[in-house]
Amino acid sequence: MSARPTVLLCDDSRALRMLTAQQIDACGYDLAGEAENGARAVEQYQALRPSVVLLDLVMPQVDGKEALRRILELDPDARVVVLSSLGAQNDIEQCLRMGARSYLQKPIDRDTLARVLADVVAA
Repeated sequence: MSARPTVLLCDDSRALRMLTAQQIDACGYDLAGEAENGARAVEQYQALRPSVVLLDLVMPQVDGKEALRRILELDPDARVVVLSSLGAQNDIEQCLRMGARSYLQKPIDRDTLARVLADVVAA
């Protein structure tokens, strides 16, 4: 049996991480790790090399955009999906241009999460 794809979840909200971790599992993925800020996201990516990174744009210390840049520097093939609240269209477009594979609007809808993860992993 093949191992389930792994997801690194990066968001400064513990509540959102707990909720999303359950959704990730329900969608058939393993949670590789969590990060509460962008600096930790980059460290965790390096250590875990997950199949997909869910990366919040608004985080303390190092924001999502900078974390995305550093992760793609480490691994140009990294599959990063940015998480964003409403009204961050410019940021999302910038991240997609930088190399993010997709984005999810918060609050995250489980069906949308399942579809985006499947698309990104298959790509």
